[in-house]
Amino acid sequence: MVVTGALRGHGKAILCLVNVGDLLMSGSADQTLRIWQRGVEGKYCCLAVLDGHQKPMKSLTAVRDDEHSDEVSVNSGSLDGEIRTWKEYVIV
Repeated sequence: MVVTGALRGHGKAILCLVNVGDLLMSGSADQTLRIWQRGVEGKYCCLAVLDGHQKPMKSLTAVRDDEHSDEVSVNSGSLDGEIRTWKEYVIV
């Protein structure tokens, strides 16, 4: 295996990752969830930074709502004791 790139943007450690299709979601100790999309030549760009947790994010799940849908539902769990359900995200 060879490193083909690095995604930068979180201010603290990345504690969880989930991949659905061409989207990659990362949860961090900086209390944010970032949504990255793979684009041309396999390079990723950050589409969104979602915040709301009061402590580090430790778990993520994501599921495409329908086999033919462009929408993904994301759930995040944090050390603040909350699970947040993020409104369906439309893949651009």
